[in-house]
Amino acid sequence: MSKVKTDAIETRAGGTSVLTIGTATQTIKLPGGTPGADKVLTSNATGEASWATAAVGFDSIALLSTQTASTSASVNFDNTLITSTYRTYEVRYMNVVGSNDGVQLEMQFSDDNGSNFDSYHTNNFATGYTDGTSSGWVNDTVNDVAGADYSRLGTDQSWDAGDSMGGTATIQNPSSTSFITTYQSVSSYISHHGTPYSYCTVIGGFWDSLTAVNYIRFRMATGNLVTGTFQLWGYK
Repeated sequence: MSKVKTDAIETRAGGTSVLTIGTATQTIKLPGGTPGADKVLTSNATGEASWATAAVGFDSIALLSTQTASTSASVNFDNTLITSTYRTYEVRYMNVVGSNDGVQLEMQFSDDNGSNFDSYHTNNFATGYTDGTSSGWVNDTVNDVAGADYSRLGTDQSWDAGDSMGGTATIQNPSSTSFITTYQSVSSYISHHGTPYSYCTVIGGFWDSLTAVNYIRFRMATGNLVTGTFQLWGYK
């Protein structure tokens, strides 16, 4: 292997202003400084480059799975997706419509990859509403749960296709056996009442167990998920 030692490389006089090193099929190796796995090249104000450890969060967010409901009993994320690789998971759900009118979207957790859904959910449930002329905010004790096998993410949802639900559910520490799993969700949708209301539901809760959650299910309280897209994101 030949070596060329020089203090500077410039394009030739009359040439282009682009300096090309290597071809698309070749690998460029820069052993100078302190290279290392997952390090990145950074530059100072004068253009001098050095190796640096990637900032926290540089590669910490990933879309892990997208599932589409089509008259489905449930949408599930199993133990190939819910692992200790990520500390926090976020599920984004869009265009969710159930087969029955006035029925709630629910979230369930399992610690044995979906064989059982234990009654460890406890959460507070609050909803803001407006019909264009009146509005309010209700701490909805009817949909609060304590020691249930589900958490409801909405209430009185319309089954009309144009009234679909959208929202996010964030789950912290599902794989931990030292901390309980906590979660929050925000959902917006149209009610099934004769006079339609715009609803915004917020919940906050926990799964009261130190066993690791490795399976997350979304379902309607009764009936099927006629439509809905569910994305699972992981945050390190």
